[in-house]
Amino acid sequence: MPLSRRFKKPSVLLVLPIYNEAHEAGRVCKEVRPFLAKHRDCRAIFVDDGSHDGTAEAFRRGLRGLKRAAVMGLHANGGKGKAVRLAFAGAKEDYLIFLDGDLAYSLSHLRPMISALKSSDMVIGSRSMVAQAEGSLPKRRAFLGWGFNRLACLLFGFDYPDTQAGLKGFRRRAARELFLRQKVDGFAFDAELLYLARKLGLKVGQIPAQVSGAHSYKTSQVKLSVDTLICLWDFLLIRLRSWSGQYRYP
Repeated sequence: MPLSRRFKKPSVLLVLPIYNEAHEAGRVCKEVRPFLAKHRDCRAIFVDDGSHDGTAEAFRRGLRGLKRAAVMGLHANGGKGKAVRLAFAGAKEDYLIFLDGDLAYSLSHLRPMISALKSSDMVIGSRSMVAQAEGSLPKRRAFLGWGFNRLACLLFGFDYPDTQAGLKGFRRRAARELFLRQKVDGFAFDAELLYLARKLGLKVGQIPAQVSGAHSYKTSQVKLSVDTLICLWDFLLIRLRSWSGQYRYP
């Protein structure tokens, strides 16, 4: 049953961060167009995080004429945390969801996400809840992801098998409480959100997140090493900010 029939009252904002994804614009827009035409309770914002390959222009062409879709272009690369925070600002929809802009997780995840948000303040996608396609994640990246997850759980006092999947949803009020406090712009912002949810006493649910078999991880080994160090630094900053009271309501 379409989302527009099952969920007439709750409206949905879908935010899709993109960065140097001009080559994916045709495929992604081809999937988004019929989805939005079918689900009239949903609005989509693609956030181009300072790309230098014409990503924003490519997506605007692909979405031309689609009323409930827009492209927000940022002047410089600021990280997914910043992109999502800016797109969520001032949103009036009942449910706010972000999803990797290359559709590493298909749009079919939105139905279980919205169902889960009926009973939770925040819902996260978890790749550990479903068998993934063979070879969908390079071994080194998988190991680092596991290490990040275990370290985040140890430092921040929660226990989720997957903190980093690019699929998370929020009730509007919970999103406001979280993103007014959220400060990390990079890879560690997912863990920061879960830490803030714990501090605020929000209920967090989980749904299975299946990585598309066609999805490929394009991050170079050099960038992966740099991101690892940045993420560790951000983890420390989260603890310092919490200790110094920087996460109190503005």
